[in-house]
Amino acid sequence: MLFTLLFVTLYALGWLALGFAPWLALSVATRGHAGLRLLPACLAAGVAGGLAVPLLVRDDGPGLALSFAAALALPCLLLAVARLARFPRAGAAE
Repeated sequence: MLFTLLFVTLYALGWLALGFAPWLALSVATRGHAGLRLLPACLAAGVAGGLAVPLLVRDDGPGLALSFAAALALPCLLLAVARLARFPRAGAAE
């Protein structure tokens, strides 16, 4: 039981780190304008994406790699949607 708790904690920390990475990259690229309000959403999206794969798709070795890919992809998608929703497109009627 202790080993299971240890590995689940390590997986969760990895998913949190991968959820933080896109927010940090956007924050550095925009010189701090990534939005602090999006940080908890990115962390939650990373954990949700990482946890969804073992629960819904696969729980073996390739599923673990897929869960880390999902933990990175979901916050990227969240940040892209937030950026597109914030700024109007060029040439759009105001």
